[in-house]
This record gives sequence, C-alpha cells and structure tokens, in this order.
Amino acid sequence: MSLSEELYQIENDARRVLNDVSTKEALEEFRLEFLSRQGVLSLFLRGLKDASLEEKRTVGKRANDLRISMENDFTVKEREVSGGKKKKIDVTVPGARPAQGHLHPLTIVRREVEDLFMSMGFEIADTPEVEEPKYNFDLVNIPLEHPARDLMDTFWLNDGRLLRTHTTAGQGRVMANRQPPFRILIPGRVFRHEATDASHETTFHQFEGMMVDENISLADLKGVISVVLKKILKRDDVKIRFRPSFFPFVEPGIETHVSCLFCKNGCSVCKYSGWIEVLPAGMIHPSVLKNVGVDPKKYRGFAFGGSIDRLAMLRFGINDIRLFWSGEPHFLKQF
Repeated sequence: MSLSEELYQIENDARRVLNDVSTKEALEEFRLEFLSRQGVLSLFLRGLKDASLEEKRTVGKRANDLRISMENDFTVKEREVSGGKKKKIDVTVPGARPAQGHLHPLTIVRREVEDLFMSMGFEIADTPEVEEPKYNFDLVNIPLEHPARDLMDTFWLNDGRLLRTHTTAGQGRVMANRQPPFRILIPGRVFRHEATDASHETTFHQFEGMMVDENISLADLKGVISVVLKKILKRDDVKIRFRPSFFPFVEPGIETHVSCLFCKNGCSVCKYSGWIEVLPAGMIHPSVLKNVGVDPKKYRGFAFGGSIDRLAMLRFGINDIRLFWSGEPHFLKQF
C-alpha cells in the first residue's frame, strides 16, 4: 500500500469513528487513537522521514491538512457532546457591572470654560475651521511678510483658503455683525503645521474671548483672566503673573503665566523656569476695531486666547499633550 493510500485509509477510519462518538469517554478514546502524540496521524507523519522528496511534499502536506481538519472537527464534536448538560447558575453571585463611557478630558474642560464665561455674560460664538486669509491674517494685523503665513506654519488649501491657525480668526466675523457693547467667546479646533512634541500638536483646541465697550481697561482683562484660571484649574494656590509682550492684534499685549503645577524647582514642562504661559492677551488694537466697523475713538476692548489642551494638562496633571489624541483606553479611563 502506498503512502497516499495509507493516508486515505486513516482519514476514512478517523471520520467514521468520530461520526459515531456520542460520549465524552468515546471522544477521549478517539483523541488518543488519532490526534495524540502517539496517535495514528503523528506516527504517520514521523514515518515520512524515509519517504522520497516528492512524497514528502505532496503526502506530507495532505497529512498536515488532515490533522488541522480533524482537530477542528474534534472541537465541534466536543461542543456537541457537552452541550446536553446545562451549566449551573449561581444567582447569588454579583453581576458584572457594564463598562460606561464618559466625556473626553478636553470636552470636560471645554464645557467648563463655556459654562464659566456664560455665567459672566459672554455669548458663545461658532466660527468655521476652514478660514479665509482675510479673517485669519489681514483683519487682525498680520502682514503679508509675516512668517505665520508660510507653508511651514499654516495648512493651506488648493483654493487659497486655510485651516485656521488660531480662534482669533473669528474676531472679524463676530464683531462685524454686532454693535458694542458685547462679550464674545469663540471656542474651537485650530491647526498648526509644526513638529509635535510633549507640548505641541498639529491639532489642538483654543478659546478666544473678547469684551468691547466704552470704558474697558487692562484692569478688566486681568480681573477676568484671574477668575477664569483659578476656576478652571481648581487651584486657589496657583500664582498668576502678567508680562508685557507683542502680538499684532493687541496693543498693549501681555502674556499670562501660571506657576508650574508639575514641579517646585523647574522641569521640562515649564522649561525649568517655574512658569507656564497659558493666555496671550491684550487690548484690541485700534486698527482691528476699525477693520470690522467699530469706532476705536468711542470703544475699547480686550481680547485673549487660551489653549484648552494646555489648561487640561495643568488641570489633570498631564505632561504630554499627545496623549489627548492617542485614543489610549488606559489613559482615558483615568477621567
């Protein structure tokens, strides 16, 4: 009898025996006879060492395929044999609590920011993420030669529009449709064409706030920012400082820093300075007011722009902004 005929006989015998199995004992006898290390199939495969190269290729492949097929049939028969007995249920065992979803940490902080500003009389405005250069640059005093307009910093589209680089782009849209006095908050996603690291991402969230009236001063701006930061960070002991700075759309401009909540003596997050910048701000530049039809001789206003992602990092003690976009379940389950 050739090896091919011998394998054919083994297959017929195995399928016939397995088909007649109806008890666990008979199933175990089948396993020992055909599928165990000393079973018929294993002995047949070991005997192929003396076969020709051609027989090893053809008969050996058929034998391995037969083993896989018989193991699958064995598993099916095992379920059939054991299916007649119902598993006992202990009704006193506590049930498994189903997993519940929750809000993303950025959503939590954004909603708190919006609720806080609405309680202070601010209107929430929505402006487009795909913006025109007019609103993103021209109306807010960013000149043509400014590096922010370069391909290295901005995602430009083929039709001449761009993905907004800051929520400040919404200033021109909302102020052009309103007459002072008004208080506006513009939250939303922004996009920067830059390398990512622990404190920088290509996509993140900002909020732009502004207040325009006849007697607005820098003192009003500092008061609003101080209240907002302490409420959002939920830390009464956080220190806040204001430093002069330059931004094309405000005059004078200031930077708002908070004391580093990650360290006492300096760390990589605060660049070993002990302070973290969170809110660029200032008095709205008179030419910006004029560009949107507001009389700068009668009205004054302040504006500030903050990163929701950075506030969430400080609030929850997260030292890498990329975690927000990782989708990592172990990270998200902590909130």
